[in-house]
Amino acid sequence: MRQVLFSSTKALVARMPRPSVEAGAVLVRTHYSLISTGTEIASLKPLSAGAAGATAAERVGDLSGRARVYLGKALADPRRAIDRAMGLAGTVLRRRLADAIPRPDLPPVPVGSIKWTRQSAGTCEVSGGGLTLVSAGDPGHYQAASQPIEVAPGYLLEIRLKGRVDKGAFMLGLLNDDKSRWLGMVPISEGPLDEVLHLDPGQAKEVTLMLTNPAAAGENRMALERSDVVMVPPVSAGVPVTEMTDQGWNVGYSIAGEVVEVGAGVTAFAAGDRVACAGAGQANHADYVCVKRNLVCRVPDGCSLREAATATVGAIAMQGVRRAAPQLGEVICVFGLGLVGMITVQLLRAAGCRIIGVDLDAERCRRAVASGAAAAETEIDRVQLLLREFTGGHGVDATILTAATKSNGPINTAMELTRRHGRVVIVGDVGLKVERAAFYRKEIDLLMSTSYGPGRYDRDYEDYGRDYPYGFVRWTANRNMQSYMELIAEKRIDVASLIDRVVPIDDAPATYEELASGAQTPPLAVVLSYPKPARVQLDAFDAAVIRLRGHRQPIRARINYALVGAGGFGTQMLVPTMERRKDRFFLRAVVSRDATRGGNFARSKRVELLSSNYDDVLADEAIDLVVIATRHNEHAAQVIKALRAGKHVFVEKPLAINWEQLDAVRREVETRGDSARLMVGFNRRFAPALQRLRQELGEQRTPLVVNYRIHAGYLPLDHWVHGAEGGGRNIGEACHMYDVFSFLAGAPVCFIDARAIDPGDRAYARNDNFCATIGYEDGSLCTLTYTALGPKAGLAKERIEVFANGEAWIVDDFASLTRTSDGAVLWSAPAADKGHFEELSRFGDAIAEGKPAPVPAEELLQTTAVALRVEDLLFGRAAEEPD
Repeated sequence: MRQVLFSSTKALVARMPRPSVEAGAVLVRTHYSLISTGTEIASLKPLSAGAAGATAAERVGDLSGRARVYLGKALADPRRAIDRAMGLAGTVLRRRLADAIPRPDLPPVPVGSIKWTRQSAGTCEVSGGGLTLVSAGDPGHYQAASQPIEVAPGYLLEIRLKGRVDKGAFMLGLLNDDKSRWLGMVPISEGPLDEVLHLDPGQAKEVTLMLTNPAAAGENRMALERSDVVMVPPVSAGVPVTEMTDQGWNVGYSIAGEVVEVGAGVTAFAAGDRVACAGAGQANHADYVCVKRNLVCRVPDGCSLREAATATVGAIAMQGVRRAAPQLGEVICVFGLGLVGMITVQLLRAAGCRIIGVDLDAERCRRAVASGAAAAETEIDRVQLLLREFTGGHGVDATILTAATKSNGPINTAMELTRRHGRVVIVGDVGLKVERAAFYRKEIDLLMSTSYGPGRYDRDYEDYGRDYPYGFVRWTANRNMQSYMELIAEKRIDVASLIDRVVPIDDAPATYEELASGAQTPPLAVVLSYPKPARVQLDAFDAAVIRLRGHRQPIRARINYALVGAGGFGTQMLVPTMERRKDRFFLRAVVSRDATRGGNFARSKRVELLSSNYDDVLADEAIDLVVIATRHNEHAAQVIKALRAGKHVFVEKPLAINWEQLDAVRREVETRGDSARLMVGFNRRFAPALQRLRQELGEQRTPLVVNYRIHAGYLPLDHWVHGAEGGGRNIGEACHMYDVFSFLAGAPVCFIDARAIDPGDRAYARNDNFCATIGYEDGSLCTLTYTALGPKAGLAKERIEVFANGEAWIVDDFASLTRTSDGAVLWSAPAADKGHFEELSRFGDAIAEGKPAPVPAEELLQTTAVALRVEDLLFGRAAEEPD
């Protein structure tokens, strides 16, 4: 399928797998989607002050604001946000696939060997196209540069590298003519190197390749046997040479189409129903969307799908009107006559009000009058005159602000225009510094209208489908959308007259470019249509698995694996760790419900298969191993499916979040035996500190006394870990600690006891603060103290004290191991090492060499059972008997 993405400055259409329907959601084939000519286009426009007039602070503020819209929580980690932005900065689509008219393929243009020159590298030895490079330690510094490369118009750079990175990593970047701007970057990680990379020079006439250090400091070593460049056309035989540059952020939040499939628990819709959908991140510009039930409405007869595509914006306008609570005959000012403002005018007219419109654009004022406004003006002085005519000088009964500006002018003007004890309703994104005089003197009610209406930004409503009772919350976001479309069907409002343009999705990039140029007043409403593709299709149009062009060639001698779940831990911990063992692992597929996030990651790693369907990847005989990094509640079922498919499985903890899941996994493990290896992400037992401690303890020892303290930090109660997806902090995280106990004791569990602080009405969960004691058959006694009551800073997260054989040892946050009797530091490192590399490395070796998994399945099951029993004790539940 096709999906519109934004890079840092441009729009593009990328190929994506069709989403799979989720529980509580509806899969929809899009017919029309609405372009927001305000919020969407704003992120593509240059700074309002102009490149020359903007201060450094204005530039940073502008870019940070745009990034926050699309990167969200990544901004909590500045380094991660920078890396993310750099990865997307050069991914602008500047090429178009061949359309209906065949075009002859352009021939490749050889450039030859790269002539590297030293920049700031410690060592730089050049021989032909070969290179030996030892980088200086400063992050981001240029290490070696190519000769200037003249670009053939309309071509891509194909860079062929052969050699290896012996230590660390590098970034290969492309600089524009005057080396002032990055056009693209590709990471080069440690290990053997035999790659064909593509970078897009865009409009640059001359470019330079640059090898740089990555963001992290440290020495990096590279040896290239060969490095050469060929200019290649972006399209060959009607298909793209590479799709790896098609990265960006999803956009759009209002679509209309036809139901294809409904997920479990959805009974209000069936295949074939006409529906309208809302929600950023869900109702995006794409051929298919998967949207949660409460953000989907049936389209009534008499309302076309083209009109229904505006339902989200219509609900925003309707909620603003509801907050204003208009009465028959009232005079109301609508400040800002974009699409939301125009719909607001029509809704107020339908409610029996007289409307005065205000906008800087005279044409929009004219159209507002045509849509039902009694008058509309561009100058506030003229509006003041209208107030005398319409209200006898008293002022309007209410003002609805539908403008979008950082200026405080609109809100303070609204205070002047509104009568005593009137209402001012904020719908648009306007400045909020209200001057006190008129606000206080008139005793005006200032009201905020939140998006589509009640339910918006409430996870229970939007994600989990819990509707508000009709008798208590009459107008929810969903019911606002429904009411808006019913008004269209009854011809009480005319939305069709506001739709100025309908554009095929394949023309979206050119349309966005035109709208962002600001050469003329933007149209009120632009709608994308979704005709069948006229271009060459590489996979079935509705395929749930697609093969990306320009991918790395698979290596059959490696363990070909699929990453299932493209969240932070999988993409930023597991995959980078496995890349350090290129001799063992090869990432061949990415499975993700989030096509944008999963697609960006897959393309950044030049992965072959991108999928939204787990089952399809399991059916692929070329996949040897699945690495599961999804939400906790999905782990057990995904493990069982993978084992049945004959795949080796690495699953991030926990293995299961309830007894039923654990029983099902146990039965499957017993049925399959050693035919497929199972590993759970209990990495701490592989940490160097604990490996050395185990050696110190020896085989002949007394029983152990172990005290393990976790300073876990506070998580809000609405965090997903506390909910049905996470299973809580004991099951979701403390299982790590129970595995450490099992590893150190080396014996079966014989008793478990646990007690928690009763949170009462405090903002903690019962499994936020507790102590658990586990006894083992060898006499060892291990106690976990888990707390979220500690400070944000000043105390390490984890501390382990172990007593045995007349000695004691302390593991301090996995950065050091100390023997207390003589103070000897038996192991230390500059940063914590919790064993992820050793864990995955041993698992890879076991698969490759046909050996048993590093941790016996019995121990994995026992550790999970300990966590479940502790959970029962914390909540006062009786023990459950296994099947």
